[in-house]
Amino acid sequence: MAMFGANVDFVSDNRIIFDISGNKYRLIVHVAYPFKRVLIKFVGTHKEYDDIDRETMNG
Repeated sequence: MAMFGANVDFVSDNRIIFDISGNKYRLIVHVAYPFKRVLIKFVGTHKEYDDIDRETMNG
């Protein structure tokens, strides 16, 4: 999505994954739409992202 200035993937459980700075970094957020809140679940490099379980956010 160009409006975010990054590549964005919308995944299950209201999670959004942002590819930032030419895919060097990743940001994963959980959106609680009823409460109008965004919870940051992960911020890190692409390598760190590869080492986590994106579905459960354990790693």
